[in-house]
Amino acid sequence: MVSEGNLDGSFKTDSYVITQRPSSDIYDVIIIGSGPAGLSTAMRLAYNGIAKIAVIESGSLAPSASAQRLSEVTGASDLGMDYFAFHSQRTFGGTSSVWGGWCAVLERRAFELGEWPIDYEEIDRYYPEAAQILRVSADAYLYRESPIASCPGLVYKPFYLSNRVRFGVDYRAWIAEHPQIDLIIDQTCVRLEKAGTAITGVLLRNPMDPGYPPLRLKADLFVLACGGLGNPRLLQLSEIATNSPVGRNLMDHPHLYRAARIYLDKEKLQPVLSQHSQVVHALQLSTEYCLEQGLLSFSVAFDLDEIHHKPLLGKTRQLALTDVTIRAEMPPDPDNRITLGKETDRLGQARGHVHFHHNYDRLARHSWQVFSEQLLTSGLGRPASLPSELHINGGGHLMGTTRMGTSESESVVDGNCKVHTTANLFVAGSSVFPAGGAANPTFTIVALALRLGDHLSAVLWRAEDE
Repeated sequence: MVSEGNLDGSFKTDSYVITQRPSSDIYDVIIIGSGPAGLSTAMRLAYNGIAKIAVIESGSLAPSASAQRLSEVTGASDLGMDYFAFHSQRTFGGTSSVWGGWCAVLERRAFELGEWPIDYEEIDRYYPEAAQILRVSADAYLYRESPIASCPGLVYKPFYLSNRVRFGVDYRAWIAEHPQIDLIIDQTCVRLEKAGTAITGVLLRNPMDPGYPPLRLKADLFVLACGGLGNPRLLQLSEIATNSPVGRNLMDHPHLYRAARIYLDKEKLQPVLSQHSQVVHALQLSTEYCLEQGLLSFSVAFDLDEIHHKPLLGKTRQLALTDVTIRAEMPPDPDNRITLGKETDRLGQARGHVHFHHNYDRLARHSWQVFSEQLLTSGLGRPASLPSELHINGGGHLMGTTRMGTSESESVVDGNCKVHTTANLFVAGSSVFPAGGAANPTFTIVALALRLGDHLSAVLWRAEDE
């Protein structure tokens, strides 16, 4: 590790300089975006000793209404247009500035079905370092789920809570003073410039002053880390990967808050409950049961505060009465997408145009029925029915729009997050998720970014040796 700091952010300095003007016009790696994906990639590259890295941020150190308006979209959605802009933060630290702190590892189900083109272990081995960066307990990757006695179809899954790391605050000094990293704020990448199959540079403009002369920077490797909407939009504006499903398969996590009330046998649950103070308890259908039944991932969060003595399967037991919140996976759908719209922003670029519908009502009822049957037959609990009208919310988890896969016609990036049609352009963040599970994505976003940082380092080292 470089002497200037540690990945946990322990490096501090009394003064630091963050600029709108880069110190060079040529870099080893240029990263567009300074959220968890972009900064985790940059930190890993610096850890590996890569000589010169530029991190480009469209916004400022603090949120700015002027910069944030560049994230506004048009379109039709169950969630409204403001929802998408809010979850596409243009400020140093990106969406970590509004992150709720929930951490859970991604389920294996989608990997075993081959929806991810890489082995689960390719991500799993980076969770320990991701936990350090997100300052979450090691239990988040060590104690990820537990089988429940006499309940073969159900597992206990805790969701661990970080202290809401704000990358733009917690890692500001580390990034700004690191000798291998240039942090360049108030510069929006409006186009990726290319020659043949290679990206040659980026064209930057100041969102605060559209009349300010544009900047052009060059690099050997480029990383898009602009979020679930920003990544595909920049590819579309740059006319890159036009024969792949760029912008399609937009996913989120359907949330049904306080969807129903259930009784749970506290005594039967006690042996598997996490004792960590910062945890939200949840039940899930097991990976094996989901694979057997052809179901998507589905978690039910609960608490154990309200205790009653009630009959269950003919025996009076100590039961916890609790409201439950459902957090669920939704399948990729090419009709859920972002394209370039007719409206333009203050930089003259086409705004994103979103078409997105959850279409989750039928699947929610079926999944709840299967879950309820497992709960009852195992003697673990007694569920209520879902209400006749479901209020489905989003999780702020915009995924899938530059999905990972093996072919250009069905995906945008390969297993190393490289855009299929380019030699030196990579994508970081949940936009590469081909399946999102029912786990909040930030933990996996950071793990994937660390993996990407190692891959980019290896690419550059091989180039030096040739």
